[in-house]
Parts: sequence; structure tokens; C-alpha cells
Amino acid sequence: MWSILGNYPFSQAGLNKRYQQAKQLLLWESAGWTRQDIKQLAKRDLRPSDFCIGSQVFQLLWQTAYGRKRAKQLLRIVLDMAAMPEELSGDLQENQQLVRRFANDLAPDHAFWQELSLLVQETFPKDKLSAETTFARRIHQFRYVISSQQAQYIRRNFKKAGMADQEALAAFLKGKKQQRFWRKTADYSLQESARLHNKRAFKDGTVIYPDNRMRVNFKVLLNYHTEFILDDEGRFLNEMDAEYISQNAIINGASFNYANKTDKRHWELDVNPAKRHDPAFRKQLIANEGLYFRAPKAVSKKNKADSIEDWRRSYFNKTGLYADRRKSNFKAVKKQVRQFKWKIFKLKWKRR
Repeated sequence: MWSILGNYPFSQAGLNKRYQQAKQLLLWESAGWTRQDIKQLAKRDLRPSDFCIGSQVFQLLWQTAYGRKRAKQLLRIVLDMAAMPEELSGDLQENQQLVRRFANDLAPDHAFWQELSLLVQETFPKDKLSAETTFARRIHQFRYVISSQQAQYIRRNFKKAGMADQEALAAFLKGKKQQRFWRKTADYSLQESARLHNKRAFKDGTVIYPDNRMRVNFKVLLNYHTEFILDDEGRFLNEMDAEYISQNAIINGASFNYANKTDKRHWELDVNPAKRHDPAFRKQLIANEGLYFRAPKAVSKKNKADSIEDWRRSYFNKTGLYADRRKSNFKAVKKQVRQFKWKIFKLKWKRR
């Protein structure tokens, strides 16, 4: 390690600086970067804050290594730099520590997230992400860490005093292109279904809501990979969050998507692995004390339902178990989306 360091004055200050530089380089090497990789950093004035995912120093190594190193090797480096455990605990302090492993300016629409997703797609063909391995488990649960980091980025950079998370997200999106039928490309979409993020439980004919409060949650997708779930009070919902913990967030929260679109790969990478690899704290809450929080059924019409019970649990039934005041869960979500669109529109108009 000493041999690749730059020259420093032969003095107490010079030796100390050389020691601190070597200490920083060893930290990068311990995360999986090779001696050849860190030679690029030897002449830089490294600081402890540089050792995080998305920093300028990280991007220097990442861009050099991307496409040259094996996908699995790069993913392991990212997990180790994140200090990603084998099993998330859901503890607030752990959540905060994990989020601090990312650069403060690593935005949700940074090219890094697309590159990371492509590495996961390459490493886990077909249903390999559902395999019973520690590596697959860490990669799956890392989706929740990413979503927490991305929500925190919005709060840190766009949320002003008195704002809800939803208003901060609208401020972030105001200059971006919404998906429209006439557009070939778009930055974000409000059209993806939020059905899976509106789970409820039922006991003796009574509806049980997360946190014992009726909530309507809606979804915002950014470049498909980044997912924001918000409740009707404008709060981000994440399975793990750096600011607060709630049942609704754990049961119905966001998770970063490794797939590129809603297709077979989305089920293989983002849906099916949850059955095996979801953290225990989430599984226990979803199936708490004999209750089981379930998403509404995707049954669009009564005559298409396999049973009366399936129609009662339909996302589209305005008198069903997921309905409220003769409004289906689907319609209630659409109302929240319209209100969010209006917030973005007003911000765009105000800017002009």
C-alpha cells in the first residue's frame, strides 16, 4: 500500500498525512476494490466522507470498473460499502446508518441506479433471485434501503419547513416530463397500479387497517426503477425509513425495482423474491396474530370473478371490502393521483 502513495514531506505532518491516506485506501480495498482500482485514488486527497456510494471518488472507480468487472463482483462491492446486513431489522437507528452510506447528492434519477439494475438483471437470470442464498437475500432487501435513501434525498433537498413529503416530491418533479400517450420517453409515471400497496386485513367481518387508520396510498414511478409510495396525508411510505416507522409504511411501502418494466422480469426480480427474502420484521407484521394483510384482488368486473368472495375483495368494487363511502379503492387512489398532478401543475405555473 505504501508503494502506491504519493510523495509527502519527511516530517511529522507529512508522515501523518501519508498514514491517513493509506488508512483511507485500505478502507476502499476492504470493500472489494482491487489494488489496481485504488491506484487511481492514490494521488487524491481522500476524506472519510468520500467512502460512500455515489461520491465523486466512488463514481471514478465505478465508471472505470463498470463493464470490466463481473457484475456479481460489483454488486458485492456495493453491498459491502453499504454495510448491508444479511437481514434487515427494521430498527430506526439501523435505517439511518444504512442511508448515511450513500452520498447526499446521489439523486433518484442518477444513471447509477439504471446501471445497478442492469447488473442485477445480468447476475440473476430467470428466477435466480428467489434462490435460497445469502447473496440473493441481501440484494432483495437492498431494494428497501435504496427506497429509503431516495426518499431521504427528496426530503433533504426539496422539503422546506411546513411541507409534506408529497409537496417536496412535487417540487422535485415539476421540471420533469410525465408519461403521456403521445410521448416516446418520459421521466416519471403516475399510471402504474398501486393495488399491491393498499393492503388490509379482515377479522370477523371487520376491516383492520395498518395503524388502525384508513389510508389511501398511491404510487409514483421515476424511470420505472425508483418507486415512491405516499399516503393520503402526503407522507412517504417505506418498509424502512430514516425518519419514522409505521405499520402502513412497513406493509404498503415502496421498494426499488430492478426490472425495466412491468413484465415477466418484474415478477422474477421484484415480486416473487419477496416471498422468500422479505425481512422477518415485515413478514411478522403482515401476518400479525392470525391476521393477514392482503392486497385487493385485480378483478375488474363482478362477472369475471371466480367467486363472490373474490369480487368482495376487488380493487374495483365500490361496495366491496376495500371500498369506502361507495368509492372503490381504485377510484380513491385515482383521486389522490389527480390531486398530486394538480400540485405539480401549480408549481410549474408558479415558476413561469
